[in-house]
Amino acid sequence: MEILSQSALLLSLTSFALGFSILARNVRNSLFLAFSSLCLVVAAWSMTFVLWRIGPGVLRDDLVYQTHLLLNVLLAPFGLLFIRVLLRVKDVLSKRLLEITALLSLPIGTAIFLGWQEQVWFRYLVLFYPAVIGLQTFHLMVKDYRMQRGLPVRPKLPAVGFRARGGIYLGGLAILVFAVMDHVPAIGEIPPSVGNIALAFYLYFISRAITQQRLLNFGALFSRLMVLIVIALILAGIYGLLVAWIENSPGLFFLNSFIASFLILALLDPLRTAVGYLTQRLLTQKDRSLLQKVRQAQAQLVGVTASSVLFQKILETLEELLEPEGAAIYALRGDGTRYQRVAMRGAIPSDVREILVNHPITKTFDRLQRRGDIPVLFDQVIENEIDRSTSSTHRESNAALIHAIKSLNANLLIPLRDGGVTLAFIAVRATNPPEPWGGNWGLLQFLFPYLDQAASQLRGMDVFVRQREKERLAALGEMAAGLAHEIRNPLGAIQGAVQLLNPTSIPPEDARFLSIIQEEVQRLNRVVTQFLDYSKPSALELRPVEVSAIVDRVFTLLQNSAPEGVTLERLPEDGALQGACIAASSERLIQVLINLVQNAFRAAHENHAQGGHGQVRLSVERYRNLNRPSLQGISISVEDNGPGISPENLERIFIPFFTTSPQGTGLGLSICQKIVEAHHGRIEVESEPGKGTRFSVILPGVHQGESKRNS
Repeated sequence: MEILSQSALLLSLTSFALGFSILARNVRNSLFLAFSSLCLVVAAWSMTFVLWRIGPGVLRDDLVYQTHLLLNVLLAPFGLLFIRVLLRVKDVLSKRLLEITALLSLPIGTAIFLGWQEQVWFRYLVLFYPAVIGLQTFHLMVKDYRMQRGLPVRPKLPAVGFRARGGIYLGGLAILVFAVMDHVPAIGEIPPSVGNIALAFYLYFISRAITQQRLLNFGALFSRLMVLIVIALILAGIYGLLVAWIENSPGLFFLNSFIASFLILALLDPLRTAVGYLTQRLLTQKDRSLLQKVRQAQAQLVGVTASSVLFQKILETLEELLEPEGAAIYALRGDGTRYQRVAMRGAIPSDVREILVNHPITKTFDRLQRRGDIPVLFDQVIENEIDRSTSSTHRESNAALIHAIKSLNANLLIPLRDGGVTLAFIAVRATNPPEPWGGNWGLLQFLFPYLDQAASQLRGMDVFVRQREKERLAALGEMAAGLAHEIRNPLGAIQGAVQLLNPTSIPPEDARFLSIIQEEVQRLNRVVTQFLDYSKPSALELRPVEVSAIVDRVFTLLQNSAPEGVTLERLPEDGALQGACIAASSERLIQVLINLVQNAFRAAHENHAQGGHGQVRLSVERYRNLNRPSLQGISISVEDNGPGISPENLERIFIPFFTTSPQGTGLGLSICQKIVEAHHGRIEVESEPGKGTRFSVILPGVHQGESKRNS
C-alpha cells in the first residue's frame, strides 16, 4: 500500500473514532451532532478513496470512485454547516452559501452516477467543490477583524474566542489546500499524504475545542500532542528495529518482542520525565510563567494543617492568578448534607450562604468528572449548551444551572474533588480572563495540579480531625460517665444530710442557705442525670403513631406555658398528611419536641424584650426521601422569630455542654439529637441572625400497608 493510501486509511480511522466519541458524549447538542456528521463524512470519503486505490476486482470499478466523488461534494455542505454552528454565523451571505451548496449537491451527485465525471471540467468542479469552505473562512476572518475593530459585535460568544478562531481559520485554509491536492495529478502523492495526516490532527484539535470550548489552551494541547508523537515514534522505532529482521522465525519473533517490551517498560518512567520536560519547553513564555506561579503556590500549601488557613491560601492564589472581582469557597459540612460558605474575598455579596449536597451544581461536577470533561462550570459554556441543545428538557436543566451560578454572584465554579467527592467548590466572578497569562481561560488547566493537592490536603484534614475528635470524645465519654456516677453518690449524701437538719435549730439569717444548698444539689443532680441519659445507649421500642396526635399533644401541654409576650401557634398540615404515621416512641419524641419548643420560647422572648412580639410555630410537612421514594418521610418543625444563631455557633449547638444560655446545661439538644437518631431520623437547623431559627425533626414514615396492619 503506497503512502497516499496509508495516510487516507489513517484519516478514515481517526475521523471515525473522533466522530463517534463526540457523538457519544451528548447526542442532544447540535454542535456535537454537526461535528460528528462531518467526521463520519470525512471517514467515508477517505475510506472510499482507499478502497478505490487498493481494492481488487469490483472494488476498483467506477461505483467506488463515484461514491468517493459524491462524498467529496458532501464535504462542502457538511463543513459549512459545522462552521455555522461552531462560530454562530447568522449573516445572510453564509446562509445563502450553505443553501446553494446543499441544493447543488443533489444534481451534481446525480450527474456523477450518470458518468459525467469523464468530462474534465466536471471532474475538476467536483474535486474543488469543497473550496467554498475557503470562501466562507475568508468571509469570517473579515467579520472577526471588523468586530475586533469595534464594529457591530455578535451578541453571543462562540465556543472559542477570537484568538483561537484565528488559528482555526488559518489551519483550516492550509488543510483545505493540502487535502484538495489529493486529486491533482500534477502534484504527485507526497503532498496529499501530508494533507491527510494534517487533516486528522486538525480534526483532533477541533474536537478538543468543541468539548473544552473556552477552557481550551491550544498551546498546551499542541505541546502535549507533539511530545506524545515523539514518544510514540521512539517506541515504534524500538519495535521496528528488533522485529523487522526476524523474517519467518517464530522463536526469534517471540524473543525480540519480549526484549522490545522489556525495554519499553524499563524506559517508561524516564520517558514520562522526558514528556514533562519537553512539554514545558514547548510551552510559551506566558505558560511557563504561569506554571512557575502554580508551583510556588503548591509549595506554600506544604505544612498547612488547618482548613481555614487552606481556604485563605486558595483564595490568595486565585486572586493572584485569575484577578477576579471576587471569590468565595463553599465547603462540605461535617454532616455531609450541604455546602456552607466558609471564606470569601472581594465583591461576592450573594445572600446564598449554603446549598444542599444534592444541588444541580454538585451533580453536574460529578457528571463532568465521569464523562472525562473538565469539571468546571463556566456560564458561557453552559449558555452555548442551551443555544445548541436539541432537547427542551436539557435546555431547562441548563437554564436552572445558569440561574444557580448567577445566584452565587459568580460566572465560574471550580470544584475541589478527591476520591470522587466534591469536598468544596470555589465561586469566582471574573468577567475577562487575565491578560498576563494570554487572556485565555485555558489557563485553568494549569491550576488543576494545585487544586488536586489542595483537595487532597483538605480530605486529610477532615480524616485527621474526625479521627482525633472521635478518640478524644471516646476517652472523655468513658471518663465523664465514671465521674458522673462518683458525683451522684456524694450528692445523695449531701441532700439527705440537709433534709435531716432542723431549720428551727439554725439562726434565721443562716436558714436561707439550706434552701440554696437543696436547690443547687437538685440542679447538679439533674445535670448528672441528663448526662447519664446522654451517655447510655438509647433502646427504643418504635411503633407506628399518628404524627398529628403527637404534635397536638405537645401543643396542648405548652400553649399555656409560653412566657409573656410570646404565642405558640399550631399550623395546619396538608390534608394528605391527615392520619399520617411515623415509627416512633411517643414519649421520647414528645420529650424532644418539648425541649425544642421551650428553647424557641426563650429565643422568641428576646424579641419581646426588644419591643417586638415573640412567636413560635409548630408545623408538620411531608418530606420525600430521595434514596427511597417508596418511603414517605415526615418533617416536624419548630420555628421562632428570635435573634437567630450566629454562624460560628450553628455548627456547635449539638456538642455536649455547649450552651449560650446561663441557665442551660448544654445537654438538651445533644439528647434530642441522640433520640432522633435512635428513631433513624435527623435534626436540621436553619437560622439567620436577626430573623429567627427553624429546627426540623425529619423522621422516616411508615408504609401505608404497615400502618393499616398496626392500626
